[in-house]
Amino acid sequence: MYLLAHAMVGLLIGVVLAAIVGDRRVLALAVLGAVLPDLIDKPLGHIVLAGTLDYGRIYFHGLTILFLVVIAGLILYYYRRRIDLFAVAAGMASHQFFDGMWRHPVEWFWPFLGPLQSHGYPEDYFWESVLRELAQPSEWLFFLLIAGLFACIYRRELAAALTWLINPSLRMALVAALGLAVLAALTVGLRLLP
Repeated sequence: MYLLAHAMVGLLIGVVLAAIVGDRRVLALAVLGAVLPDLIDKPLGHIVLAGTLDYGRIYFHGLTILFLVVIAGLILYYYRRRIDLFAVAAGMASHQFFDGMWRHPVEWFWPFLGPLQSHGYPEDYFWESVLRELAQPSEWLFFLLIAGLFACIYRRELAAALTWLINPSLRMALVAALGLAVLAALTVGLRLLP
């Protein structure tokens, strides 16, 4: 599953948790938890540990780290009555579910079923997979959905920020930066088309 698809699932979990506890701060934490395994394991496995493991589903894709986050969440809840780490853990659990980690028991139950196995990916696999992900229309759709949901949920805060942007020179700089970002994204997408 792609990164923004995981983020969308985390956002939906966050919406449910926010409705239950009445605190919108858990939205971002659930999204963070949903993308955290890929944000940590992919660069760690494919760049830092490329000579040994060269695999993107290692520590944060396993139950051991998830269990430690849940334990830390229990401690935080006991002392502060906050569910912040539970929201992160819920996002991480959704990531593991949608990656189908039960099909990779050595990684999922690490270190209890033995050491992580080495995988042989091409040298430029990490960067090529990032570019391939940026070229996926579904990722752009999820980006728009996530941005729209955040804009709807945080509309008062967004209105206050937009009021601040009334300054014409600041508005022009923002439009120029946004235009350059869209142009860069289109260039990357067109480069990957066959």
